[in-house]
Amino acid sequence: MASFFPITGTISQIEPMQSSSGGWCGCSLLISVTTPCQGMVNLVVTPYTYIFNQEPLQAGDSITAFYDASAPAPLIFPPQYRVTAIVKNMEGRMADLSYYDGNLVNAAGTLQLTISDSTVIACPNGQTFYGTPGDHYLLVLYSSSTRSMPAQTSPDAVVVFCWA
Repeated sequence: MASFFPITGTISQIEPMQSSSGGWCGCSLLISVTTPCQGMVNLVVTPYTYIFNQEPLQAGDSITAFYDASAPAPLIFPPQYRVTAIVKNMEGRMADLSYYDGNLVNAAGTLQLTISDSTVIACPNGQTFYGTPGDHYLLVLYSSSTRSMPAQTSPDAVVVFCWA
């Protein structure tokens, strides 16, 4: 089971990545992010990286990116991670990418969802998700939660990833 870790910081540079043959393929980007804890981190953004609401990214944007901590990563400095999802940070908006069980509790046991009528539930392609979101990997965007354990929230948006 994948375990996604967040990296939050400000984009300092975006450039196209070179292919293994040394040319520019134009399909993948290398985004340099300055973080408060890790310093500089490079993020590899592929055509398969999900960007919430397909918001264009640019230098100066504050983002949270999620990478699979169980995936291989090169031992280089600055660290470089292939990211699965990116969310632009907005005042009061928090994000979590995790596997949520049938009770809508994330894998860490720290967040439980209470779906409301106003919660937007969609697939990564933007289409409405008609199934039950539990037992899937979910990108959850929310603005507040309780101080209980697990914290409970009624999310603003849920993106359901139907990975095997």
